[in-house]
Amino acid sequence: MPDIFVYGTLKSPEIVKKLTGKLFKTSPAVLKGYKRYCVKECDYPAVIQQNDAETIGLVLENIDDLSLDIISFYEGDEYEKMQLTVNMNGKSTDVLTFVWVNGNELLDKKKWNLQKFEKTSLQYYLNKVIPETLEAFYLK
Repeated sequence: MPDIFVYGTLKSPEIVKKLTGKLFKTSPAVLKGYKRYCVKECDYPAVIQQNDAETIGLVLENIDDLSLDIISFYEGDEYEKMQLTVNMNGKSTDVLTFVWVNGNELLDKKKWNLQKFEKTSLQYYLNKVIPETLEAFYLK
């Protein structure tokens, strides 16, 4: 079962649990060569390749197929699921990562912050975004 590097809303255990019905083991990790940006006028981030950068995130470990399908649907077409290498627990590990492919002009240089997201948007995601995502996923 694959591992997924997450760096945005999926760092919130409440989001993962509401989407998949599960909590996965997590480990801190660093993705080198990619930078996290805010998506303009949105409350979620994206990563793009940038050689001198790194992004700190978490690895969700041993994701089952259904959970991976749900998470992929949640991420949408703005991202491409790629196999990349992260540094986790002092060693290099290959994981899946959702990389932004929807145009760099839609990205904002300001920093995305999980605590700010949880304070301002988490309840909206738990009450509206995720239920609508799951409904659409199971109707597809």
